[in-house]
Amino acid sequence: MYRSQKKSGKVKSEQAKLKSVAVLLNPKKRDAVPLACELVSWLESKGVYVMAEHEAALSMGMPGLSRDESSLVKADFALIMGGDGTLLRASHIMAPAGVPMLAIRFGRFGFLTDTAPRDARHALEQVLCGSYTIDERMMLTATIYRGQEEISASGALNDMVIAKGPLSRMLRLATSVSGKYVSTYSADGLIVATPTGSTAYSLSAGGPLVSPDIQVIIITPICPHTLNARSLIISSKQAVEVVVEGETADIVMLTVDGQRGIPLNPADKISIKQWEHKARLITVHKTGFFDKLQTRLRWGDRFDS
Repeated sequence: MYRSQKKSGKVKSEQAKLKSVAVLLNPKKRDAVPLACELVSWLESKGVYVMAEHEAALSMGMPGLSRDESSLVKADFALIMGGDGTLLRASHIMAPAGVPMLAIRFGRFGFLTDTAPRDARHALEQVLCGSYTIDERMMLTATIYRGQEEISASGALNDMVIAKGPLSRMLRLATSVSGKYVSTYSADGLIVATPTGSTAYSLSAGGPLVSPDIQVIIITPICPHTLNARSLIISSKQAVEVVVEGETADIVMLTVDGQRGIPLNPADKISIKQWEHKARLITVHKTGFFDKLQTRLRWGDRFDS
């Protein structure tokens, strides 16, 4: 696909010749579909072979582009058009195949999606001429042990969340790290996040912000019923093990990146660790993590009256 040089989590391309692209988009984003149609026509005029998810192809009025996932993951790169949720979904598909992703930002927040719609054509020009870098992000995977049965979850770029359903009952979550007992959290739930996910749900629950080039796992309780329960940062080489304790009439779920929910039973054990695959994000701009803290989170701003 391409040759690369890796340094500090960044992969710099060497004038790679990319000949095929998979398009994944959120058709509910009002401006995404017409821009996608425009970009597809432009890419085809450059001799790039374009394919798309079935729903994306139909929304663009180009059913001939429709391909299944087994074909999409053979593309040289993926063009993602939507918000952070669209990119999270795409990462579950593309990361196992190592397909790099260029994300065009249509979401309200867009901490993961770098490129603005007005810059999409320029970004693609840079990609096609090999003037881009690849930012590799660690991901998580989970295995649920239910008696003798093993139930696996797909990879997560942001987080794995164990949380209760709509009833207001606290959970008891016995938590260990690589076999060493840490705590039994009485809480609404527990977030196990990557550095990329530190700006998402974990941040809202009081977790720390972590630079995405650091390889760690963040454990953050949700509304813990004790004042001394705080976030814990562990090595990415360790595994987090959580057991759902006691009987509960409420629904308990393991949610993967807010995209997929797996019902949990009392006594289920969930083991969460670093996934062997990484999400490969194409960057053509110099906007870094700390720039985004200023522009997206308004980090350190004073709100004087």
